[in-house]
Amino acid sequence: MKPGSFNAALLAASLAFAGLQGCATRLEMGVPPRLDRLAQLTPHVSTRNDVLLTLGEPRGYGAAHLDPGFKQQRVWLYEHSVSEGKDIQLTMLLVFFSGELYDGYMWFADALNLKQHSAGKGK
Repeated sequence: MKPGSFNAALLAASLAFAGLQGCATRLEMGVPPRLDRLAQLTPHVSTRNDVLLTLGEPRGYGAAHLDPGFKQQRVWLYEHSVSEGKDIQLTMLLVFFSGELYDGYMWFADALNLKQHSAGKGK
């Protein structure tokens, strides 16, 4: 084997492997929100640390002003999505804070995840 041919063969094999990885049709982002643990949190009593210990680290942070009658609130985002070809499963949990205290949540999911959750199969 010529001195440079091993490196060329290794490079070709690496590129072929990377190309095959690019053909994978399943993409998963985030971790399923722990919806079953929401009952452990009490609005206006539980703190941010309580939420962090109960639900884990959020995927994102932000603020929301949902109604002119409400003050702006801090929001933590928990999101999980799985896409396979044209099919996408999405679950999102928004956790609201008033100052340092937990103020409530809103969650939503695509139809399949909602059916699984209603049947007791959701995470």
